[in-house]
Amino acid sequence: MAARVMQGTMNEKDPNYTGFDQHRSWEYDTSFNDVLSEHLRRAPYLIASICAHFLIALMVAGILVLTSHEEPDPPLFVAAPVETPPDIDDEPVVDPIVEKVEDVDPTLADVEMDPIENPQTLEDIGDPNMKADAPIDAEYTGIDVGLGGGAGGNMGKRGGPGGGGPSKTEEAVKRGLEWLSIHQSAGGFWDADGFMYNDRYDNRPSSNGPGNPVNDVGLTGLALLAFMGNNQTMNRGEYQNTVKDGVTWLVDVQQGNGLIGDEAGNSTLYNQSIATMALGEAYYFSNKSPTLKRPVTKAVNVIVKARNPYGAWRYNLEPNGDSDSSITGWMVFALKTASESDINVDKAAFDGAEAWFASMEDKNTGRVGYAWGEGGGGVGSLSSRPPSYVDKFPAEKSESLTAVALLSRIFMTDGDKVNRWSDHPNYEMLKRQADLVASKPPVWDESDGSIDMYYWYYGTFAMNQWGGKHWKDWRKAIETALIPNQHRKDKEDNFFGSWDPVGPWGEDGGRVYSTAICTLMLEVYYRYSQILGAR
Repeated sequence: MAARVMQGTMNEKDPNYTGFDQHRSWEYDTSFNDVLSEHLRRAPYLIASICAHFLIALMVAGILVLTSHEEPDPPLFVAAPVETPPDIDDEPVVDPIVEKVEDVDPTLADVEMDPIENPQTLEDIGDPNMKADAPIDAEYTGIDVGLGGGAGGNMGKRGGPGGGGPSKTEEAVKRGLEWLSIHQSAGGFWDADGFMYNDRYDNRPSSNGPGNPVNDVGLTGLALLAFMGNNQTMNRGEYQNTVKDGVTWLVDVQQGNGLIGDEAGNSTLYNQSIATMALGEAYYFSNKSPTLKRPVTKAVNVIVKARNPYGAWRYNLEPNGDSDSSITGWMVFALKTASESDINVDKAAFDGAEAWFASMEDKNTGRVGYAWGEGGGGVGSLSSRPPSYVDKFPAEKSESLTAVALLSRIFMTDGDKVNRWSDHPNYEMLKRQADLVASKPPVWDESDGSIDMYYWYYGTFAMNQWGGKHWKDWRKAIETALIPNQHRKDKEDNFFGSWDPVGPWGEDGGRVYSTAICTLMLEVYYRYSQILGAR
């Protein structure tokens, strides 16, 4: 037995060994030492493999870093996404919505005025029979307000030979329009923060003063108004192609619901009102072309729908009960421009604006406040300011909202029923407001924060309409403020013809805003006809 075991053991490794029914497996189990020995034998190859993979991963990561692009910071103001509009050609033109209200104006028509025992002199109240400083234009004698271009006066045809205003202001207007024309973008719009890429002189410093890009629609409208205010239209004038391109751009960016451009936060309805004014004037000058009637009507509908029932406007496309005096003024002018071209505008819209202004005025001083609620100030409050400019451009230096209300009320006056301002049913309040505006004439002094082009714009046209000593003094002040501060020394300068964007709204509007609105102010002599007088 022992011999068989020994023999079997000695021959187990023989390939032909069959002497046992079972192997003794424990004699062949791998021990811990065997495993450790085997791993140590393979370690150099494993380490080398790990290092090789690490180097490859490092190289790939480097390539990804080098080829990636840094994501740009999101813009400070982002236009809200809007629903894709329907095809304009398939949408019928609908006249603006008419609100069914009683045709009664409780604020104006039902107010009884005490007889004036001591009539004011013409210098106090303005000359209701004065000849306007606006030129005679036989083409447009059928309109009262003259938003589209008509005017009576003694300075020749609007924008015609010899200008239409004093020679020094006409030269300033020409310089302003030239700068605006040069800095129009290829697409036809005025780029708030990119206009300097259209500078003419590459070897000179670039023009600066960018504005907020969400305002491109409003700035394009404002620039177009400056051109059309000088009788530059889509079919006549030195800048007819400039005007045509700008109007075409506004129509192209209008959505199917009538909104011009995208929603842009608080700027949305400012943009809409100014662009609607521009399209309205273009429509008027086009002899009421059907091509432009559709976009004007649709734009007006947006404004009508945004108004609070029996009230005024604020920022929202959908009315929520909030109103403010600033945007309401722009809306009044947008709707008056449309109505001058026979676009149907409900009288209730103007009644609502009048009621709003009446609700915000201080009965003693005439000052009109901005809005209710936080930041609004309420009745008779001072003009609003961006938070960062409250100290630099104090509101005490301005009466902008009073000027807005005064000019709006002047243009909402029915010249067929009121022959002189002293006959106006709300004359006493209008006079307080005119006196208040006249007490703060334009002064270009950045050090004391007195510059406010927005105020000056409304004040200039209000004082021109009021006439008398108020206008005489204001006229001197506005010319003194604007003409010397226009860039006008070097024609081969990218700033030539522009105004620096100084003031509380300069940063938001930029150089396009300041140049367009200053040019408009210097067109006061012929831009609007007189509501009263010159008949």
